[in-house]
Amino acid sequence: MEGARESQPSTRVFKAKEEDETACSGCELELTGQAFKCIKSECDYFLHKSCFDLPNETNHKSHQDHPLTLLHSPPDDRSVYTCDACDQYGSGFTYHFSNCNYNLHVGCAFIPETVDREDHEHPLTLLYCTPCKGREDTIFTCSVCDETISEDLWMYYCKECDYGTHVHSCAAYEDQESNEEEEEEEDEEGEASSPASRIKSLMKAQDEMAAMQLEARIANDARNAALDLWDEPKRRYYW
Repeated sequence: MEGARESQPSTRVFKAKEEDETACSGCELELTGQAFKCIKSECDYFLHKSCFDLPNETNHKSHQDHPLTLLHSPPDDRSVYTCDACDQYGSGFTYHFSNCNYNLHVGCAFIPETVDREDHEHPLTLLYCTPCKGREDTIFTCSVCDETISEDLWMYYCKECDYGTHVHSCAAYEDQESNEEEEEEEDEEGEASSPASRIKSLMKAQDEMAAMQLEARIANDARNAALDLWDEPKRRYYW
């Protein structure tokens, strides 16, 4: 990755461990396995091997009119960007096209085109918008969490059953445990994790983040309900 090498002139191979709690400066996920670290002791710049090896340009099906260029920080000197696939913020690497202000997390750019859920009999296919996009007064509701999916966001969908899920937090992947075992074996052998295994790690991390956000929202709603109840005038009884 020429851009990454230019911004960080010298790196060394780094073996990350779970207890380190270090984040990749590219995909912003937990750093595990073989990685690269800036040789300057005061610099906390780390990259997964797979993030280090990302192509500088990609032609993506979601944006076929223009190639997307890999940026190593948010565009236009901003501190964050919004991913057009999942609508979540990012502050690390992004695949970008400036004229359209189109941005993808590097993880979203390489998610699988089909996934399997244990609770659904058919494979789910990746769509780059909801099937009801452009229909007036029509919205698509996630079949797992019952939340609305914005029409321009990516999703996984079964056309036969009209069944669809959010692209990350509600999607499930077949043989995840076996894939995790394969990743551990690769790490033990000192080999670089593949892009596919890194994306599966991305899905796991985003699932965990979504669960934490949901838990926090429920707790916040409970606190607000308690405060509303406390602020309500007390019923007065007359004898």
